[in-house]
Amino acid sequence: MLALGAALLALSGCARWVLPSNTEARAAPEGIDSYETAQNTFGRIAPFETSAAELAEMKIHPGVTPNLRVANYLEIVQRFMPQPTIRLQDLDPAVQACINAKDDCEAWIVSLGNTESARVGDVSLDLLGFEKQTQSTSWNAEMVLLLTDDVVIYKLWGGAPLIQETKTERKPLGPFQDLSGTAATAVKNAVQ
Repeated sequence: MLALGAALLALSGCARWVLPSNTEARAAPEGIDSYETAQNTFGRIAPFETSAAELAEMKIHPGVTPNLRVANYLEIVQRFMPQPTIRLQDLDPAVQACINAKDDCEAWIVSLGNTESARVGDVSLDLLGFEKQTQSTSWNAEMVLLLTDDVVIYKLWGGAPLIQETKTERKPLGPFQDLSGTAATAVKNAVQ
């Protein structure tokens, strides 16, 4: 037990590599691996000029692009007119035309993003279950394209280029704080 304590103390100062890390990325079109590249791709799309075939060349097309969702005009109405106070005539003329076209218009919604997280902090406190600290860095974006007759008539961009979060979980009693699994079995056997 003393050897284990000495080993943990030695690890706590210099061995951050012992703590786990994680990366989550939503599959995206080829070449889009950051907020900036996604925004640059979006910038190349020109309403009333870019065709569905040109979008396919950019790797943005149903059946080709991961996480691309095709929405019908009812979903478009819900997206652009979420409140009864927003009237059709208040919307961009291209959005109005899309809604009025009903089944002849569709929306392609592409959600993009990436999250990287790593545990940081004191290795010995983390391994013993007293304190776990996780730092996350991420970005996300969404592009909405309205198409009529296989031509983009409207585009909309939104997202967050940089999100940073830190999560700290403290358990003053360490491994005895949550008596479930192996710890619960050990305590139960000790009591009997």
